[in-house]
Amino acid sequence: MKHFFYVPFTGLGNFNGYRGDAWLKNRIKIFKQFVAPSLLAQTNKNFTLWISWRYEEKNNPQVKELKDWLNTTSLKSIFTYSGVCFYDDKYPDEEARQRLINSLHGSMGELINEIGEADYVAMTIQPSDDCYHSQMVEEVQTLLKDKNTNACGYSKGYIMNYQTKEVKKYNPLTNPPFVTIKFDRETFINPLKHLLYTSTKSDIMEI
Repeated sequence: MKHFFYVPFTGLGNFNGYRGDAWLKNRIKIFKQFVAPSLLAQTNKNFTLWISWRYEEKNNPQVKELKDWLNTTSLKSIFTYSGVCFYDDKYPDEEARQRLINSLHGSMGELINEIGEADYVAMTIQPSDDCYHSQMVEEVQTLLKDKNTNACGYSKGYIMNYQTKEVKKYNPLTNPPFVTIKFDRETFINPLKHLLYTSTKSDIMEI
């Protein structure tokens, strides 16, 4: 099984998913200061960090600097530039579906070599400003070895003020985005099958 930690850095939501260079600089700073250390602390490092961007960021010097910085760490990473590769509900349904198909199609050229001969692909949503417990990868991959488990995730956690370091319990009423979905290889790499699979309601095992 190939396990991707998927970071939709730009292209998500309003403002065409980009709020300016100062905004991006701050997001990258948060990612380096908090998110990357949480990934480096994982007890199981058998995963690849997949960061997606809009096409407009392909030559952005801040993006190039982040890529160079990641190459100095032990994190294995891959960058794609075809937009967000999950359903973005900020857009009307038909437009959101077409955007997802286009993004997956444009990204798969880079991803297919990384997937290699894996029979299954796990995709964990990793927002650029969120962290997981150090045993998250180990726990998730253990659960997904069960052939009957196709999705798992966390329903509770903590929220932190980055400036004051104040931490409080985080118990949202709606599902937070901390979910991992397991695909068979053919479903993952085929944009239409990928879309249909993620549109199907399934039980998510809570961790």
